[in-house]
Amino acid sequence: MKLKPLSYTNLNSKAIESITIEGNNIEIVFKSSDKSYNYTIIDTEFVQLLDNTIKNGESVGKFVNLSLKEEKIKQIQTNSK
Repeated sequence: MKLKPLSYTNLNSKAIESITIEGNNIEIVFKSSDKSYNYTIIDTEFVQLLDNTIKNGESVGKFVNLSLKEEKIKQIQTNSK
């Protein structure tokens, strides 16, 4: 059985418009651009931590930035221009 993607919109965030998670992939749309960025989830607890961050009203942008620095998620490089 395939799980439906998790979608977070209307976030209390100055930086992030939306986050969509499907399997080990995460797509983030930042408010500064309509372009979406794709990442691979490395840390198995990332989704739960993200969910807790949103529920607790904490900064989602700060959480995503810290997750990138700590390599809990890793950007998928594309060759598109």
